[in-house]
Amino acid sequence: MDEYNPQNPEHVVISFDGVYECVWRFAIPILREFGYCFELFVIGDVLGQVNYFDEPEPLARFANIDQLREMVDAGGRVQWHTSSHAPLAGRDDHELKRELLVPDHLLKLFPAPHFQWFAYPHGEYMEAADAIIRAHYRGAVTTNEISEEDPYQFGRLLVFKETKISKDRLSLIIPNYNYGVFIGEAISSVLAQSVLPDEILIIDDASTDDSRLIIDYYAEKFPNLLRAEYNSTNLGVVDNFRKAISLTEGDFVVFIGADNRVRYDFVEQHLAALKMFPDAAVAYCDIVLFGPRARIQASRLEPREEFSVKRIFADVATGAEQYLWRFPEPSPELIANMHEVNFVHGSAAYRRDAYEGVGGYQERKGVAEDKSLFHRMLASGWRAVHVPEPLLEYRQHSLDQANQVVGREASIHALQRENARLKTKISAIEKILGS
Repeated sequence: MDEYNPQNPEHVVISFDGVYECVWRFAIPILREFGYCFELFVIGDVLGQVNYFDEPEPLARFANIDQLREMVDAGGRVQWHTSSHAPLAGRDDHELKRELLVPDHLLKLFPAPHFQWFAYPHGEYMEAADAIIRAHYRGAVTTNEISEEDPYQFGRLLVFKETKISKDRLSLIIPNYNYGVFIGEAISSVLAQSVLPDEILIIDDASTDDSRLIIDYYAEKFPNLLRAEYNSTNLGVVDNFRKAISLTEGDFVVFIGADNRVRYDFVEQHLAALKMFPDAAVAYCDIVLFGPRARIQASRLEPREEFSVKRIFADVATGAEQYLWRFPEPSPELIANMHEVNFVHGSAAYRRDAYEGVGGYQERKGVAEDKSLFHRMLASGWRAVHVPEPLLEYRQHSLDQANQVVGREASIHALQRENARLKTKISAIEKILGS
């Protein structure tokens, strides 16, 4: 609390009121694991007792002195939340002081830097108590009379599972065309994220299989999380992607193929990378290749110093194999040569500002839409961030999927170039022989 600036969006203070025994039992191991500091606003008269007085709260026991000591050792600091947690209104000066001031025996048990801050009971700021609090504490927190300038009226946010502290929003888009057999896995992996996207859009590009049945099932089951859009005619990749972007609002955007899956921390790690580097337009991760054609695709990937592919799993019963596809760090040399070697895959997360600044997805003959987009972003001065974790599971299943098509097109172009070079050589040889 001593260093907290409510006007700084990067500042967060973790605090607990009460403090209940369940905080010691369940929260402290997590806080200790991450090395977080935290504030413990205790009610002096009820340490180690049950909260019979606090209806309609469920019955629970408050932490005792020994448990408080353990919490302090874990990074906590003890603060004051009155003697009884009773409302302060209507109290005379003597009663107010008894509620507001820490008794001597607790001050001896927890000397400074403890007991520097005060939390109003029920969060209700009271002007009559203000002068006493200012005389004895560095500041106070409240929920009804909030000021970002006055440390004696700092505001508190009650955190629920769905609470978003960050102002940055991420839109996750699942484009689909005839992948009804796979899309359920893609959606389930997104819904299982440790940090959920702020919006999830599934956009179907006029599928002719049973995709709509699957999408509708999830959209109806999770109406507050998922939104479905159905194109009446097939737009193709670029126009479909551009439409999807126009239907979302997030500061960050990421596309997940309907035939792929993501690890539980895919969103969390990409968000963290982009927030850590404000000058980064795009964050990309490593990939796990899986599916019946994983071995074939792994063998087709050109061996380059920048990339590595190795088998990480083989199921003896089914013969299914998985391959870890490591991507390189975004060196200046790689960025300069991105028109030849693409090191950012299509499920990278990126900033909407960067997307709009370079004109979004564009149709370019012989160039994948994501490669073109990210190349233009980096060429305009933005940077890229590599998240060195296999967060994307890339299914290899048919010759018609995008990476296979692009790979075949690249091979065709290479053969055409080689054929042209051979024709030139033959022509030159014929001229020499003719002379």
